Amino acid sequence: MRKQILPTRDVIALGFMTLALFLGAGNIIYPPIVGKMTGEYYLISSIGFNISGVVLPMLAVIVLAEKKGDPLAVCAPMGKFWGAVLASSFYLFLGVFFASPRTATVSYEMGVVNFLDDTPLHLSIYSGIFFAVVWILGLYPGRLLKTIGYVLAPLKLLCLLCLAFYATRSQVAPLVAATAGESLKTFSDGFMNGYLTMDTLSALTFGMLVINSMKGKGVTDREQIKHYAKTSVLFAGIGLVAIYLCLMKIGAGFGQTGDFQNGAQILRAFIVENMGMAGTLFMAVLIYLACTVTAVGLTSATATLFSQMSGISYRILLPLVVAASFLIANIGLTRLIGVSVPALSVICPACTTLILLSILRWPTHAIALPVWVSIVFSTYTAVLKPLGFSVTLLDKLPLTSVSLGWVLPTALAALLLLLKDKASNKVVVASH
Repeated sequence: MRKQILPTRDVIALGFMTLALFLGAGNIIYPPIVGKMTGEYYLISSIGFNISGVVLPMLAVIVLAEKKGDPLAVCAPMGKFWGAVLASSFYLFLGVFFASPRTATVSYEMGVVNFLDDTPLHLSIYSGIFFAVVWILGLYPGRLLKTIGYVLAPLKLLCLLCLAFYATRSQVAPLVAATAGESLKTFSDGFMNGYLTMDTLSALTFGMLVINSMKGKGVTDREQIKHYAKTSVLFAGIGLVAIYLCLMKIGAGFGQTGDFQNGAQILRAFIVENMGMAGTLFMAVLIYLACTVTAVGLTSATATLFSQMSGISYRILLPLVVAASFLIANIGLTRLIGVSVPALSVICPACTTLILLSILRWPTHAIALPVWVSIVFSTYTAVLKPLGFSVTLLDKLPLTSVSLGWVLPTALAALLLLLKDKASNKVVVASH
């Protein structure tokens, strides 16, 4: 079979598309608050943030590329039934129940309310228009490379370049050598905030769109898909790291000048001070572009997966996914957050475990148990403990204080299964 070689412009567009899909509103407002928290040590915190917020998600895209963009194949080590349940939960919580509705509410709160009164009617009108645009853009999944890679992504990047220019004016306290304790804390702060972007989970949705865009251009060979996926994530990864550093610098400098409670407040005040009232409009456009691209990616990927699983037409499922996101954004998001956040706190460790073990080429039969262990221990931390169910021994696990109590038990389960597998192979070899 003759391999399809993509023209350079399409390769660049794939990189832009990957970058734009991952760079949502949450990814823009997290780094400034991390910068404010860590101050002159923000470069140390940026290492932790970029490991969990850039490296792991990019690796997840590569894992998906090895499976030719099929999330069911990624989840196959869990078994046919539980693999389908796990993949469905990944997509439902991101594309319908939580992340997708949030794109409308975040862009509304950070943009529209600066110009109009915050009322349920205004939110309803805005979210209706927002999701109508998302539906129209998502109608033609084969054209997403042109829509996002050639148009929306460059516009978003242009806005961020303007922000990066002004970021150079943000004065940071002189960088000083941190003690071992300070280094560990700032690294941990950065890592946890990068982890909370949940981009490792999002990578399974966004990666599918990037790989399907390759297929739409005639790239079907597995090695070619992996090659272009690696090129795209390298492009996107470098871009994300550079943008995150600029945003952290704003937080480490300007963020120290006021009593800001979150990254959105820091950015809004910084932009207004440097750009005047025009900065308010600039902020609204930036966040709108970020949220629109993310919403298109989430809803399109969700509709694509369930179309593959059910055989129902993508064009039938897409408006249903978009409509559900619209309804939740207007009538149930606040209440749903109480359910979604704990659920995502359980699902994300499972996804992280699955991706890391796949990258490390773990034996397929030794993956399911560690994933189940991560689910059990994260369920205790995120669900049972807040309900008042407490186990002293579990509370003493390392990293429990930062909601990572599942890491050690999961790692031990994975290592024990690997050792057992190697011991079994030695016995088989010896018997021959």
